[in-house]
Amino acid sequence: MLGAVGAVAVGALAVGAVTIGAPVAVVTGALGVLAVAGGAALGYDVVGQIKSGNWAGVAYDVGSVAGGAAAGGAGGRAIAQGINGVASPAWSWASDLAQRYNPNLGSVGQWLGTGPNPGSAGGSAAAAGAGAAQVVKKGC
Repeated sequence: MLGAVGAVAVGALAVGAVTIGAPVAVVTGALGVLAVAGGAALGYDVVGQIKSGNWAGVAYDVGSVAGGAAAGGAGGRAIAQGINGVASPAWSWASDLAQRYNPNLGSVGQWLGTGPNPGSAGGSAAAAGAGAAQVVKKGC
């Protein structure tokens, strides 16, 4: 449940940041950073739980991933549309690959300024949400 709540919170914060005037490129980059940090936190915790034989902790981690993936997957399109300000196509492998880095757009910053696609927005929210669940667990 906490992974799902974290994913929803990350998505809402990203859309809210654009709504109050944050540049799309900055929000898109921040989503990527949060996804990497969340994935790293989750990976670090899983390794520690396995080394210590804490299978309840591993189960918590699996639940965090499942919840984050469910909420991120369900909300990816809405998050992308909220950040981009335009309708996003339904997710597919083809639509996801179509938005890979395009050097014809100029700099990486200009490419990030096109915003995330539904797959990357949902995946970033999912990873960041699962990572946030690890931070919450450490505080409990």
